[in-house]
Amino acid sequence: MREDKSLETAKPLIWETQGAVAVLTLNRPQAMNSFDMELMIEHRRRLEEFAADDELRVLVYTGSGRAFSTGIDIRKAPDFLNLPPQSRTRYWVTPNSLKINKPTIAAINGYAFGGGLELALGCDIRIAAEGALLGLPEVKLGALPGGGGTQWLPRLAGLGDAMLMLLTGEPIAAQEALRLRLVQKVVPREALLGEAMKIAQAICDNGKTAVRFAKEVAMLGIDMPLADALWLEEIYFERNRTQAADEIRERIRKFQETSKKKTP
Repeated sequence: MREDKSLETAKPLIWETQGAVAVLTLNRPQAMNSFDMELMIEHRRRLEEFAADDELRVLVYTGSGRAFSTGIDIRKAPDFLNLPPQSRTRYWVTPNSLKINKPTIAAINGYAFGGGLELALGCDIRIAAEGALLGLPEVKLGALPGGGGTQWLPRLAGLGDAMLMLLTGEPIAAQEALRLRLVQKVVPREALLGEAMKIAQAICDNGKTAVRFAKEVAMLGIDMPLADALWLEEIYFERNRTQAADEIRERIRKFQETSKKKTP
């Protein structure tokens, strides 16, 4: 159910659910959807709510106005940068830093700079609108990305291209992000949220346990030696086979029935 639209302008974050899909809209357009302390606290609360709600299966992010997000609002959250690491990581979170085992999609509608790009990198799938710009400009201010950018960017784009972005601080356009596989699709802006919802629904149509386990084993195995990761996959395969046995049988039955109807 959608929340009351009349309240949206006062909220730094809009939270909606459409069936099993949650849509989180960063809603500080006047500040390019940058994060002040209020938004950081509310964002973490909503992520924890999403993780705990068994009826919600996919989370989609987007932003209001011209930006996805430009990261931390240093004017409204100056003390955040001076917090010790343990405290900063309690406020600044992404789905994958919290190890949420449900799929998340970033629909990058505009500028994704600094922590905004790091938030997108902390999701599982990224779709960009034509005209979107992505970058980690922290070095231009003499600072270092501190929300996962130095670690996720090399893993996703490769070391050389990541270094080019990290060390120059220069942004890249959506099509270049697609070439680097930082985003999986580039679509017209007006089609962005619809495409994200289409992907989210396709995920929801699949086996609930299988989707969760597929994400878990992929995330756990990414930094393991291949032989160990393949063994981990066998363990998860067996877990899914036993825990989702009834669903698997039912899905196979429906698949066979559908196949028979299509056979001339």
